[in-house]
This record gives sequence, structure tokens and C-alpha cells, in this order.
Amino acid sequence: MTRRALPAALVAAALTLSACGSADEDVRSTIADRYELVADSGDYAAYRSDDDVLSVAATIESAAEAGRDHSEGSDRYLGYEETMVHIAPGPAGGSDIEVTDVRDGYDRWGPVIVPVWGLFGGGYRSGFSGGGSGFGK
Repeated sequence: MTRRALPAALVAAALTLSACGSADEDVRSTIADRYELVADSGDYAAYRSDDDVLSVAATIESAAEAGRDHSEGSDRYLGYEETMVHIAPGPAGGSDIEVTDVRDGYDRWGPVIVPVWGLFGGGYRSGFSGGGSGFGK
């Protein structure tokens, strides 16, 4: 590589990396761009959609595949490293969407997700993975 090509390659690599967001950022951005904001308080936000739960979940997962995914009745829970999403049927049709950080998600939806995902451990990858014997859980 010539002396001029090396700096240009480094600049191009840096621009490429800076353009890539995390899965958490991609999920929050997709939700904010596509759905109507109903409430916003710190890391928590509530949105409304005319789309059904399955369509909303598919749209969100097209932005970033969830590390954890659980359905309970008609509700859907998506877990990412630092973000959790709850999608429920709206009372008048469509969907209600809640997005928050993982700790708040466990506080809000713990009774539903702890039996499936395990206890909070700082993110979905750190959580307890269930009972039984086995190395490396």
C-alpha cells in the first residue's frame, strides 16, 4: 500500500465503523421513526401503532434480531443487550409498544420474563439460563 492509500483506507474504515450503530440504538431508532410516541420519561418510552403485535415485532427485529424473544398470550417481549421491548395488543386494535432499559424491563415485566429468561444480570447475555445440570450456563 502506498503512503497516500494507507491514510485514506484508515479514514474509510473509521467512517464505516462510526456509521454502524448498536442493536440497541437500531431498535430504539426504528421504533421512534415508525411509531407514534405516546409517553417519554428517561430511558422509558411508550408508542402506538395501527399494526398488529406480530407485524410490529417483525419490523423491530428487522432492525436487530433480539437476543431473547418470548410470547405470553398475545404479548411479545424482545430483549437486547441494554434494551427491552414489550408489544401488546392495543385496547382499540393495533399495538402498544413499550421500550426501556433492561433493568427497568425486569422491574416491569419480571413475573413474565424471569421464569423464561432468568434473573437480571446486566443484560440478556449475562442472565441466568435456567435450571438443571450443565457447564457454562
